[in-house]
Amino acid sequence: MEVLRHHDEFLGEYLKNLSVRESALKQVPIYSPEKATEIKQYLTQNGFVKCEDGVATMGADVGLRCSIEGRRSNETPQRQIPIHSFYISRTTVTNLQFEKFDKRHRRTNTSTRDNQPVTCISYGRAISYVVWLNNQTGMNFSLPTEPQLVRALAPDGWHYPYKKDGKPERRGQNVFNSYPELYPKEEAGATLDVDDSTVPLNHLSIYHPTGNVSVFTLGHYTAEGHWGASSDGAYTILMGGNFRTCPYGTRILGRGIADIAAITDVTGIRLAHPDPDNYVK
Repeated sequence: MEVLRHHDEFLGEYLKNLSVRESALKQVPIYSPEKATEIKQYLTQNGFVKCEDGVATMGADVGLRCSIEGRRSNETPQRQIPIHSFYISRTTVTNLQFEKFDKRHRRTNTSTRDNQPVTCISYGRAISYVVWLNNQTGMNFSLPTEPQLVRALAPDGWHYPYKKDGKPERRGQNVFNSYPELYPKEEAGATLDVDDSTVPLNHLSIYHPTGNVSVFTLGHYTAEGHWGASSDGAYTILMGGNFRTCPYGTRILGRGIADIAAITDVTGIRLAHPDPDNYVK
């Protein structure tokens, strides 16, 4: 099992190609003890929980079976990355919250209510929302990195929500056809409210650690070109499951890849915030 360098150094390498707008989300000021206390109180009162220092167990040495690859290779090998404490939102961003930023946002049939997760936004739009939110609140919110999400959602590297082995529970996560009685007419799947407790909360009391919508992680990368192209463009990593896949496709450790300009109804936003205690002067 490969053990990587301390996460600050590792993330500095991984996130070295951030744009100016992405980089702004990683700039954390030095706080006074009084300011740090104020920020922690704000986060707790607004639905954030602290994820303590620890290790993110990412990927697996043996991938899931796949009819094309034989076994999936996009999450191998298993590796461990130390993570500093941070705060993460218990729910994903709602339509109502996002529309305070973008009043022209249009909801889809799979996410119509105020308290359902915002979807149909690009990675760049998600970044713009977080930048706007920081300007509005004076906070230092960010999109979580992939290791942070794994640390918060699957500290033991679970393959499936709430289970370390065995088959996933179909109604233990909101995925394809899990809760047909809750979906809009003629829809085989749809989002649930962000704080719907039909699906069990995880060990940090986080709603929908998998299922419901996938979420963006911070950072993008360019893909090798095919058919003579110098590059196939820029992509970002999505984490968690979504309501359109089968239970086997919604592992907490599951990774999705999306073009930075892609807009779908299966991806939303979960927020992270640095632990101010790590930045006290």
